[in-house]
Amino acid sequence: MLSFGLGEMLLVAVVALLVVGPERLPRVLRQLGRWYGQARRAADELRRAFVLEADRQDASDRYRKLQERRRQAEQSRQEADREGPAADGDAAEGTDVGGEEAAKAALADAGVPVPQEVPLPVPEGPELPDAPDANAEPPDAPHPTRPTPVVEESP
Repeated sequence: MLSFGLGEMLLVAVVALLVVGPERLPRVLRQLGRWYGQARRAADELRRAFVLEADRQDASDRYRKLQERRRQAEQSRQEADREGPAADGDAAEGTDVGGEEAAKAALADAGVPVPQEVPLPVPEGPELPDAPDANAEPPDAPHPTRPTPVVEESP
């Protein structure tokens, strides 16, 4: 952009003082400041309008793409409903392929290795007692977590 040093600014000020005169210089500078402010506001408003329109266009494009994906998903769903569960012959053979098994079958058909189920190890240690019955009578023994009060006999 424009780069004015101190020397150039002093030269412009002296020329303005000689051309305009000392009486009218404050009014001229005030008017120039107003014009500069109006020009900046107009540029900001124009920039905001461009950004707003670009955002609207982007949102419109995204909405259109979303609607197209929804239509495709609905069409796929309707096709799957029409074909039913016997689409690939598995149900006709009497095998029930659904949920997790269907996903494993699809992975196997695609050539992706299917992870095998591995039983989780059971930690060794003392077995936990069964939970007490909520309706059972409380035992006569003192509560195991509450200390039994000790009473000392005096001689």
